[in-house]
Amino acid sequence: MKKRLLVIVLCLAMAASMLAGCGSSAAGDSQNSQGASSGTSSAAAANSDEEITLTVMSTLITETEAPLEQAMADAYMKEHQNVKIKFLEQPVNEMAKKIIALNTSGDLPDAFFMPTEFMAQAHDMGIIVDHEKLLGPEFISTLNEKVVEFGKIEGQLMLVPWHVIPVALIARADWMKDAGIDKIETVADFQTAAKAFTKDGHWGFSMVGTKNGSGEARFCQFIRTFGVNEVYKDASGKWVSDLTTDKYKKALQTFVDLSKKDGVVPPGVTETGYPEAVAYFAKEQTGLMISGSNAIGAIESANPALKGKLVSIPMPADERHVTNLQTSGYAITTECKNPEAMADYLKFMTSKDIAVDFAIKSGRLPVTKEAISAPELQTDSFKGFLDCMQYALPQPSFPAYTEILDIMGDSYNTMLATNRTIDEIMKTVETRLKSVLEANN
Repeated sequence: MKKRLLVIVLCLAMAASMLAGCGSSAAGDSQNSQGASSGTSSAAAANSDEEITLTVMSTLITETEAPLEQAMADAYMKEHQNVKIKFLEQPVNEMAKKIIALNTSGDLPDAFFMPTEFMAQAHDMGIIVDHEKLLGPEFISTLNEKVVEFGKIEGQLMLVPWHVIPVALIARADWMKDAGIDKIETVADFQTAAKAFTKDGHWGFSMVGTKNGSGEARFCQFIRTFGVNEVYKDASGKWVSDLTTDKYKKALQTFVDLSKKDGVVPPGVTETGYPEAVAYFAKEQTGLMISGSNAIGAIESANPALKGKLVSIPMPADERHVTNLQTSGYAITTECKNPEAMADYLKFMTSKDIAVDFAIKSGRLPVTKEAISAPELQTDSFKGFLDCMQYALPQPSFPAYTEILDIMGDSYNTMLATNRTIDEIMKTVETRLKSVLEANN
């Protein structure tokens, strides 16, 4: 009965929030004793008479999904009158820098949205509670095993999983049919489709060419399909990288050629970030996009006429299919004074009815076994994202992983923006990579 009431309250809150939205354009020990409580004590803390304020540094609150997240918080606060959830806005591409700065000043929030690429560094900083102890084994057992596995760094679960965003290729199914294309399995198939779609004022590919987290994450998956491992430990336990190999050189040149040689990318690509790439697709100016499943929600929200016309496909392979599972959620910090209440709220966000509704509206897929198998998600739009989860590669635990991404970002962004040759770029990559690896070996 209580579960039904929560769902009704959430739906009412979401409706009110969406209408409102339409009217306006000090590091500590990561094994801190705060993490020793079970789910039972979590619920007790949230339902006590004590006035509790939870500060949550959110990235979604800055994006189109903001009304959906706010509605969840409103529904929870309605059921727990003593709890106030206060969101702090922070764009995802700047989250890591912000948390580092706040840790230095001793002003960490109770929880923050954990970017995948920041996990290893956050682990080294020792600012995250023991989530497994805090959440309890019963809740952990409800989660998809890969979600838990890919949310860990050196055995520590770095966040409370909320949703996953597998990376795949989104394509216009109707454009494929018109072009006589029945499958996009390989990189060559992808190039053929991009060229076929580039006509009559349209371009084939919504490339994210900005040098930031959005562009680097997509480029990383592209090069991985060529067999490139950006950083990993060899048999001796030493950190090494494939970024100086011919495989990376081929992947980089192929990526850049999509814009500079094949002409299948809209102009101004180095300034095209995720929002611009989604806008091109939603305006029906492009027909292919490498992205997480959340782009489905963003595209269909911007252009409802595209519902039923999108298909998701595992990343086309040169050597292999890949994906980044992108286990996403909130990390509870060691500075949180009410970790049990914080955990109780984060568990609430993963409950089946709420998670499935959120997935349909946002494209961010559930983390529990029950929710992820819901019939509502077995559609062409989501099928490729669900299928590609079997190809997920783990997040490297390299402490300076963001520096590796920065090297890759510089390489494609510079080539797209200048006339520097691939050989010149590779020399720069080799020099920078050598320095980063030596500093961490």
